[in-house]
Amino acid sequence: MTIDQALVEVLDETTKAFTDMDLATLSALEQRLVALAKSDLNYDRDRIRLVLLKKQQLEIILQNFQVNLNALARLHARNMRNQWAQ
Repeated sequence: MTIDQALVEVLDETTKAFTDMDLATLSALEQRLVALAKSDLNYDRDRIRLVLLKKQQLEIILQNFQVNLNALARLHARNMRNQWAQ
């Protein structure tokens, strides 16, 4: 297996884990990435574009999560202010 194949698998699984909000899987995927970083696997130059596309897709998902988290934080802060005002 080449590192690009492994990265595509991890990125796909990470995207699914974020969608499912599965923290245990995300933690396991983090460990897989650490192991991949330490490995001496080769990569296929022709497939590296797919890895970059998967990475870009994950970045978009993370940006959307951040927007949603910020909105939830604002709502929570507003609700806390309303509770203290009563």
